[in-house]
Amino acid sequence: MSDLIFPTLDLFLYDLRDALNSTEADKQQNQANFLAKLPANIQLSDHDLETEYLELLPKQKYHDFTTADKTLDGYYYPVRLNDTYGLQIDCSVNNQTEPQATECFAFLKAEIEARLKGNTATIGQTWMLSGWLPEKSTTSYEEIAQYCYQDFQKAANWSQDLQGEGSLFGGKIFELWRYQPLTQENRHIIIIIFPNRESMYKAADLYTDWIGLFSYRNKILWAYSQSRLIKDSLVDYYKQIEANQRTISNPKSSHPSNQTVGSKLDEIQKSLGNYTLDLPKLNFQKQIIEINLFNYQTRLEIISQKVGKDNHLEFLEKFSQRVEQKYLLQLTKDYENMELGLRLLEASINALRSQIELEKAQRDRSFQNIVTIVGAGTAVTALIDFEGKQCKAISELIPLEINCKEEPWLNSVIIPVGLIVIFGVIAFSIKKILFRLNR
Repeated sequence: MSDLIFPTLDLFLYDLRDALNSTEADKQQNQANFLAKLPANIQLSDHDLETEYLELLPKQKYHDFTTADKTLDGYYYPVRLNDTYGLQIDCSVNNQTEPQATECFAFLKAEIEARLKGNTATIGQTWMLSGWLPEKSTTSYEEIAQYCYQDFQKAANWSQDLQGEGSLFGGKIFELWRYQPLTQENRHIIIIIFPNRESMYKAADLYTDWIGLFSYRNKILWAYSQSRLIKDSLVDYYKQIEANQRTISNPKSSHPSNQTVGSKLDEIQKSLGNYTLDLPKLNFQKQIIEINLFNYQTRLEIISQKVGKDNHLEFLEKFSQRVEQKYLLQLTKDYENMELGLRLLEASINALRSQIELEKAQRDRSFQNIVTIVGAGTAVTALIDFEGKQCKAISELIPLEINCKEEPWLNSVIIPVGLIVIFGVIAFSIKKILFRLNR
């Protein structure tokens, strides 16, 4: 039989309260997002002082609720964990004597989600399913846990999602997890099957510890997911810069205009600036993971000491190992590679700028040479009386049968242009000789 007594569902969800660069408007918006998950008449008691754990309903601590038909009841328990809002929503079948089918977890989940009104956690969440076995039950702990998971989670895959199991107060505890960093899918579910009422009531004292432990866990995964988005952004900036560089320097393409080169350089500089700004964010996410990993390990040690040696929660340490051996290692390599990429980009951009400046200088020198030739030739020619004497002088030097008076176009066009070229070349040659002598 797939029956449990007093099936209870707890949702632990977490929202960002403030971040390193948060403005006052950001903090107010974050608080509004958190309040949207609570009943409208709840007033939180919060302050700006740094605190590790603060109950936001200091007088009554909990805000109770009951469904209209009295079949379900529960409570809200909002807290603040330093820079994070935490909320536990507890919902259970209002019957502690008669066994209930595990299908009731679907109804409990629907009740909690209806109360959230479509609002989701910004950092992450963890579900906890619990209850105790009827006195004469012959169903094993693992079998009943599988029933709970299948009824609670659509498209459940017990063998694929099961991450570990242990023992707690005579019962069994199971951890199931499905995580995709890029899509930020993070389905974390804890199932605890107790042997009797006493053991389940005793475990209720651990709720505040679970709130802290799951907070650190979800912040680690949230930070790692953020790092994947940052890495993708850095890769995109890198590709944009390389594409613009190829457009400017590719010899096979038609030479881009000065306007095109200028716009591409502006795009390169903008992408490089964004790359430079995002790179430290990658390392910042690593620091968030390191801090929360330390807090996770510390809280897990506290829980282990509370429950004693007869209980086994060692499977929860596997998450720490995964963070150290995969997430932190991956982030370290990503940062090193992206930092190297920045140096390579800066070097290639500097080389490109030098090439552009060199080509510009060569074009400028060619233009200056033309100006020298034309200017010098024009200046010298202007000194000569241009009333046909040039034509006569040239006809005397070069025996041509030309009548300067009968051929006015020689006097007004051909001869002046020829003189400009001759004197310009002479002036340019003198300039080059003087330049070499000065060197």
